Amino acid sequence: MALEPSQGYQYVKVSGGTSQTVVKADSTVLRSLVVGGTYVGTLAVYDSATVAGTTEGNNVITLLNPALVTPNEVRLDLHLRNGLTYDATGTPLVTIVYN
Repeated sequence: MALEPSQGYQYVKVSGGTSQTVVKADSTVLRSLVVGGTYVGTLAVYDSATVAGTTEGNNVITLLNPALVTPNEVRLDLHLRNGLTYDATGTPLVTIVYN
């Protein structure tokens, strides 16, 4: 019996200060960003399969240092053709949900 692909959404918790991280090096859908609450730092998300592609032209969304924020979800449903890479600074409390 062949293995079936996983169903549903996948997620990755952003680790602050990790700099550039490739989540998926293939076409994907960025479903949402779940902001866990107060944090200090930034999170930039890119349509790129490599960290070399984290340029302004590939930037999809950037969350900036909000300091105080209540937990919420930012729905995006964006099709990323090349891949999903993020760049985090500080201590962002964000979960990236993708498919």
